[in-house]
Amino acid sequence: MSLEFRTLQPAEFYRQHIASGVRPDGRALAERRPLSVSAGSITTADGSAVVRLGATTVVCGVKAELAPPRPEEPQLGYLVPNISLPPMCSTMYKPGPPSMAAQSTSQFLATVLATSHCVRPEDLCISPGRLVWVLYIDLVCLDHSGNIWDASVSALTAALESLTLPTVTLDTDSGEVVVTSKDRSKLKLHSSPVSTTLAVFNSTTNSSPYLLSDPTCEEEQLASSLVTVVTTGGGVCHLHQPGGDQISHQLLQQAVQLATERGKLLSARI
Repeated sequence: MSLEFRTLQPAEFYRQHIASGVRPDGRALAERRPLSVSAGSITTADGSAVVRLGATTVVCGVKAELAPPRPEEPQLGYLVPNISLPPMCSTMYKPGPPSMAAQSTSQFLATVLATSHCVRPEDLCISPGRLVWVLYIDLVCLDHSGNIWDASVSALTAALESLTLPTVTLDTDSGEVVVTSKDRSKLKLHSSPVSTTLAVFNSTTNSSPYLLSDPTCEEEQLASSLVTVVTTGGGVCHLHQPGGDQISHQLLQQAVQLATERGKLLSARI
């Protein structure tokens, strides 16, 4: 199909491709882009990862710091995820304060951490009521070519898997803290969340809507809605729909089934 048709009528251009079962980039509707993960490549961080999902690229670094626990949770450490979507990653973003997209994605990651229980806050406690680890998880998107949610969860999980913490001793009498940076141990992860994002395209006929796995940026803009299903251990731990049309129960069940099957497949490979 011509470039002029794609430029002037992008929605119709995609509908015709999707109806034939092949997307404009040559992928099948359920086919995902190649995923590559490079963990532990940032030496200045306690844990790190670089993830490429197609052209979408996300860098994640984890920095561990010692701090007093929250008064209401004296035996729990805490995790602080934050993602940056700078102008260099896409023309959609401008310089200035964090965009709504960056804030909502940061909240999405915080919810994934809380519901998947991949890191138990009690494992970050050194001395109840006195000293805990705080994990600052900073992500930067270098190229936003669609599906920032799956790329971010993959980067976050890989960075936490590479995380090592130095040995800390606390003298309860004097309050002196001794950190042995050369003696490090890995943080135990209790699960590995898997994120699966799908775009919903309505059909012009009476058939049910189409589900497109791992949407590109253009597909996200043209889709009637998006849904992200996060699974762990064969079950759903979080369901995220960032706006768009309401999804039917039948379509949601289909999305959950696809996400669950993908989660089991990835778990079997680990």
